[in-house]
Amino acid sequence: MKAIILVAVCAAIMGVSYGMHSPIVPVFAREELDADFSQVGLVGMANYLPYMFAPFFVGMMLDRRNKGYILASGVGLGMFSLLMLSTAQSVPEAMVFRGMAGVAHALFWPACEVLISTNSSAEKRVKWIALFTAAWVGGFMAGPLAGRLVLDFFDYRVLFQLSAAAMASALVPAFLLVRHGKPVGAEKHRTMSLADIKREVTSMPAVSAVLLYYAITFGVILAVYPAYVKTAAITDQNIELLFFAFGIARFATLPFVQRLAVHGRSALFAAVALTAVGMLISFAFTSVWSFAAALVLIGISTSIFYPVTFNIVTRNVPLGKIGSKLGIYETLFGMGWTAGPLAAGLSSDAFGSSSPYLAFAFIGAALAGTIAIRKKSYNAHLSAFDL
Repeated sequence: MKAIILVAVCAAIMGVSYGMHSPIVPVFAREELDADFSQVGLVGMANYLPYMFAPFFVGMMLDRRNKGYILASGVGLGMFSLLMLSTAQSVPEAMVFRGMAGVAHALFWPACEVLISTNSSAEKRVKWIALFTAAWVGGFMAGPLAGRLVLDFFDYRVLFQLSAAAMASALVPAFLLVRHGKPVGAEKHRTMSLADIKREVTSMPAVSAVLLYYAITFGVILAVYPAYVKTAAITDQNIELLFFAFGIARFATLPFVQRLAVHGRSALFAAVALTAVGMLISFAFTSVWSFAAALVLIGISTSIFYPVTFNIVTRNVPLGKIGSKLGIYETLFGMGWTAGPLAAGLSSDAFGSSSPYLAFAFIGAALAGTIAIRKKSYNAHLSAFDL
């Protein structure tokens, strides 16, 4: 239980830091670095590209090395990347520093997941992952309020520096977790390959498709959406408030996650449908209230996506192999995270800044429809995971 609390504390601190700076990075790229939407998408892609590769190897490393040290290294690298971002003078520089942040996240997030998994029973895993998510989301909810306050007195660069200072305090719980992070068992591990990813994806196509849609849209919301909102003459302070509403929606949904987890197919259908509606609203309307409504719907859906898919992926997996298993799915998530901002940025410049959101609405509607139509096969698939 102590390990779970320490992970939650670390997640809350990191969430505050991310909530402070994440909504402003795309705006910073547009306003300070004169980036067009394609370049904003490239900055977002650079942030998420490491997550397409790093978890593949981090997952194996987590099964072999002390997870506390890996977590601490992720926090330290994240702090350094923010300090460097505050000095960026060009889009390529911002891409390099956001790439560092992506590596940091690829160390931090899987380490937290595996620490929770190896320090809890399978029966309580959803409960504790929900607590971890609540801590992260609670921090991410409070962060924009702190960011808004900072922007009332300082510029973007000072905001990044103060976010780095906040992140530094997460090193304390990270190092305290070293005693709880020793490798589980002495089992021999073989190196994962692309064939392992292919096998996992084809064995759980429903989860894989939903996970990709979640990753793509979530990446766009964090990496491109704030710049899109800015084009509607929304102030920086109100952009932070919009992401505060996004955080509230995520946080308010979490108490219901454990009950939703027993309705795996229906929960995934609802998450996809809510995201599609949020994307459609974002395309059709450009007021503060419409953006708030869209982000609330997408916030609710993201709180459903993660715990439900996490439970499916880790169910009945031996403790000594959880890191490798999660590494495969985090890599899949990274693929979506990487592709989303790049595609949204390019299509924004080519077809108009609102065009990606119409496309994501149609894709989401088609995916939700597929889940609903194939009800029997999805039920049979998910029942194999005790959902």
